[in-house]
Amino acid sequence: MARYFFRLTDGKEVLKNSKGLDLPGNAAAREEAVVFARELKADKSLPRRNWSGWFVSIVDEHGHEVDTVPIADVPQ
Repeated sequence: MARYFFRLTDGKEVLKNSKGLDLPGNAAAREEAVVFARELKADKSLPRRNWSGWFVSIVDEHGHEVDTVPIADVPQ
C-alpha cells in the first residue's frame, strides 16, 4: 500500500489535503479522485460553482504527481 494525497488546483491555486489515503496503487488512486471530483461537481451546496479549469491532482507519498482528473469533465 502507498499513501496518496488529493489536491484541488486550477494551476494557480492549490488546496491541499494533508491526510491522504493508503491505496494499493495508481489505478485505485485515480478511482478515488474520480469519485471525489464527481462529489464536488454534484455538491448541491455549491450550485453555481464553476469547476471549469479545476482538477483533482493525485500526488504520491514521495510528492510526485501521478495523475490529474478534470472536475468539469467527469460524468455525473
